Amino acid sequence: MLTGNRPRSRSGLLFAAFTIISLLMLLSSRTEQAAMLQQASTRALNPVRSGVAGIGSGIAGLFRAVGEIDRLRSENDRLQRELAGTQQRMTQLQEAAAENGTLRQLLGLTKSLDMKLLPVRIISRDPSNFTWEVGIDAGTADGVRPGMPVVGSADGAGALAGIVVSADSDTARVRFIVDTRSTVVAADQQSRALGEIQGQLGGQLVLVNVPVTERLAVGDTVISAGLVLGAAGRSAYPKGLLIGTIQAIQQDTNALTRTGFVRPALDFNRLERLLVVTSFTQR
Repeated sequence: MLTGNRPRSRSGLLFAAFTIISLLMLLSSRTEQAAMLQQASTRALNPVRSGVAGIGSGIAGLFRAVGEIDRLRSENDRLQRELAGTQQRMTQLQEAAAENGTLRQLLGLTKSLDMKLLPVRIISRDPSNFTWEVGIDAGTADGVRPGMPVVGSADGAGALAGIVVSADSDTARVRFIVDTRSTVVAADQQSRALGEIQGQLGGQLVLVNVPVTERLAVGDTVISAGLVLGAAGRSAYPKGLLIGTIQAIQQDTNALTRTGFVRPALDFNRLERLLVVTSFTQR
């Protein structure tokens, strides 16, 4: 059976080859029949060529789309980097502007207050609300000593912030007046009534030990009195520094004194720069 199929297959191949050669010869000739055959083959192959051309165009379009996506991704990355850089510059400018405003206020205090002042920056804070102490970037090498008062700017006005409690060569520690261990003799600026400002938990102030015979009023300003009560000696705090404003008043249970609740003039949570009073003359 295999032997019988071989001559038939060989004859088919020879016939196909003869046919192809004949068509090629006919197509290459310039006779009228050849021209008609060429036109017919062209028409027959047009759909194939169109399909191939369409596939080629589609592939080219696909590559162009991929390239455009890559370009857009690169441009998007570049724009995001530029935006991040712009936001960073804006943040830096805002910080510089805020610091500039603070420094201007402190500079104004150095001119308006009759005392020697050393500008310092807060470099550390106690994270709890039980103690109100901060570290500053100046120490004994800069002339800072324990017991020196510290002031801040309350919208351009000199306000009492606290006192230096310890100092190393290049750093020191300041205790704010809102600390529960702090006591400052103070006065009602309007009535001149004397009392003691004490710190409270949560960063509040109270004016205590004010005799009932003295007048206190909500809205009155409380300032440092620049003196000590019941003892000889010199106050550690200059006279006339802003402390806060009376918000409420209550009669004490002993019926002899009253207490005023005082809103601090300084926002002790937001302070960044201070002035250490290295020398002053008590008025």
